[in-house]
Amino acid sequence: MKKLPYLFFLFLISCFRSETPLETIILLNDGWEFKKLEADDADWRPANVPGTVHTDLLLNGEIEDPFYACNEKELQWIGTNDWIYRKSFYIDDEILINQHITLVFDGLDTYAHVKLNGEIILEANNMFRQWEIDCKKYLVKGENNIEIMFLSAENRFLSDSASYGYPIPGGRWVFARKAAYHFGWDWGPKFVTAGIWKPVYLKIWKNHKINDLHIITNSLNDKKAELSVQFKVISDLDEKATLTISNEKTGEKYYYDYFHLNTITKDHQMLFSIKNPKLWWCNGLGEAYLYPLRFEIKTESGFVYSAQLDYGIRTVEVVRGKDEFGESFYIRLNGKPVFIKGANIIPLHSFAFKIKPDDYENIVNLAVESNMNMLRVWGGGIYNDDSFYQLCDEKGILVWQDFMFACAMYPFDELFKENVWQEAVQQICRLRNHPSLALWCGNNESDEGWHNWGWQKQYNISKEDSIAIWAGYNQIFHQLLPKAVQEYDGQRYYLPSSPVHGWGRKESLFEGDAHYWGVWWGKQPFDIYYEKVPRFMSEYGFQAAPALSTIRSFQPGSADTLYSQELKCHQKHPTGFETINEYLEIEALYPKTLEQFIFFSQLIQAKGIRMAIDAHRSAKPRCMGTLYWQLNDCWPVTSWAGTDFYNNRKAMQYAVKEGFKNIIVSVIMKQDSGSVYLVSDRIETTTGKFELTLKDFSGNQLWNYEKMITLSADISFHVLSFSKTTIPGDINPKECYLSALFTDSSQSYQSYYFFTNYGELNLPDTDIETTIVSNENRFEIELKTDHFAAFVHLWLPDDHAVFSDNFLHLEPGKTAKTYCQCKLTLDEFKKQLKVMHLKDYLN
Repeated sequence: MKKLPYLFFLFLISCFRSETPLETIILLNDGWEFKKLEADDADWRPANVPGTVHTDLLLNGEIEDPFYACNEKELQWIGTNDWIYRKSFYIDDEILINQHITLVFDGLDTYAHVKLNGEIILEANNMFRQWEIDCKKYLVKGENNIEIMFLSAENRFLSDSASYGYPIPGGRWVFARKAAYHFGWDWGPKFVTAGIWKPVYLKIWKNHKINDLHIITNSLNDKKAELSVQFKVISDLDEKATLTISNEKTGEKYYYDYFHLNTITKDHQMLFSIKNPKLWWCNGLGEAYLYPLRFEIKTESGFVYSAQLDYGIRTVEVVRGKDEFGESFYIRLNGKPVFIKGANIIPLHSFAFKIKPDDYENIVNLAVESNMNMLRVWGGGIYNDDSFYQLCDEKGILVWQDFMFACAMYPFDELFKENVWQEAVQQICRLRNHPSLALWCGNNESDEGWHNWGWQKQYNISKEDSIAIWAGYNQIFHQLLPKAVQEYDGQRYYLPSSPVHGWGRKESLFEGDAHYWGVWWGKQPFDIYYEKVPRFMSEYGFQAAPALSTIRSFQPGSADTLYSQELKCHQKHPTGFETINEYLEIEALYPKTLEQFIFFSQLIQAKGIRMAIDAHRSAKPRCMGTLYWQLNDCWPVTSWAGTDFYNNRKAMQYAVKEGFKNIIVSVIMKQDSGSVYLVSDRIETTTGKFELTLKDFSGNQLWNYEKMITLSADISFHVLSFSKTTIPGDINPKECYLSALFTDSSQSYQSYYFFTNYGELNLPDTDIETTIVSNENRFEIELKTDHFAAFVHLWLPDDHAVFSDNFLHLEPGKTAKTYCQCKLTLDEFKKQLKVMHLKDYLN
């Protein structure tokens, strides 16, 4: 093994950029090898760190692409085997002379026995924890050897569950503190990974070590923000020190004073204030202003600690109180009630180490482009990397953060609870300085599962065991986790479980948050969304196929076959295609080709989600939030996502973008009567012209209503009601549409309503005139038509592309523009671009 140079660089402490010259990091990511535990020494192969066994096997040509075709099924043997990783590195006297040397693993997946120079120094059992071991006594001058044995998580939880005293509902995987989605979900594959999934390094320091910087806004008004900074110091010396807190950009000092460091006192707190504070606001309500705070500690012995934190001053509350409708559930930011618009996110990749800062930037930018103000980090995945939360801070995206528990009950023995406690404390301390973090939630759907999913019967749980399991649940989610939040992040709200009530219970519409799955799971029609409006909707959704280019990434050859075996392998819901087709039949859409299925499924997904958004937003302030399921995928798949694994936007994502604008026009039809609402999330009043127009597909106006409206800030305003008798008797409802338009001094907002199902519309044949202008890899596409074209769809069969607007309605005599960013030349783009509309797909 060749000698590895050690590296000195700036060390990241949570979201702080630390510039401590006396703290040194030696990265140990390079030069690893791995093999199956029982394999011969000749089988050692190079490994990547961060990484996982699956991707290391792929790197060495031992397996095929896990995402391709039906390869997933052939790779399940990986998760049932034990694996071993090893590395050598060199240490010299310059390193060994330091008082403190620790070995740090930011993430080990999951059951890992670590040896350093033959001595067992760690037995890890939680992929969500950082592990730091005092290792100086194990190090030697010259070559040192690390060896990590990863025990099969599948074998381990089979053993643990068999010996446990109670049947734990949800699956045996609950015994492993490992990302639940690794064991398969109804949108994701089963890849039971193992490996060093985050960086590993030596940390070297002397005299003083500073940890857990925590900024708290104690009080806030227009004139002053009163704040405090808390931190821990581990000291080898007794000496005086100074703390300076200043603005990195302006140089303004907020605090300067002496304090004492000693070997006993570890916790320190200082108070400071900022005059005339600029507040942090979420997207759509103002600037997400961040103060670049610099913290500098200097001691008499010459120790210097310097770190910077971008801190947002704001107050955020979850308000739950009795009111005329039942019990409220809403977010109040800086004293202002906020209607929440957003989505649930799952891990961005099945192999979590592959998620890079650029990926987080793409997903947060998508949220901003879609006019969202919140993302919910779902509890069956991972705690995201710091870069995700930093981006949410910068972009004004609030974060609902689940702890990593989902759809199951959990063990409750003392060792398991201690493991959970350490995990929770680490994650709370890592994330609590982010102004974007709005609330903590104990789990996803575990409470609902216990009360509504028939687990007691399914798992044959006795009355006595049922009492014990529920008591164990309460110990974790009503005692341990809220205690951790209170002790380490006491200003944030903790919700034990989401939803508060299951969707089959009437209480779900009057209090708490709700997950409404009557659509999809309950096979109810989309217009049920108009009736089932809760106080805060935190899950609802519908599936659709991904882009054709995404399907071609895993389907062999050029055979675009509908319901191919490969397509079925990339549909993880047991009745997914059947359910989609049942809803397609309601809409009189009958796909015969793969292209039709993609387009039709995306249309009805978009329709259902937009109907739900209209129902929720028009019910403001009774309903104060809508988070659909789900924003993204972790692999190429047919799922509930609005954007597929390769970032191709489905029709739903464009419908969401329109539905989440600060002003929308909602047309809500219940049976034969309809209502039109103007909904504003703006902070100021606006005046504009409202027009409700009935038109035929040739552009002729059949009926019109106009009115000037002064729209108050933050309101759902009922404009008018109408009935289907609005259609003149000699007009075929299959040959006309309703346009609802509101135009103020700066922008127009428009919605369309069709009086019959999509498949029954008598749309005209029409050609769309397309003009394309190129500016490097950005293309401007101008669209015109002589007749109405519904759901104009722009796409590339063989390349991934993002269009600024898509699935749009093109009215005769009007021009629409959209933009596309992709890595093609103008000629390549023109050759591949397809522009189709609903009539084309129906022919």
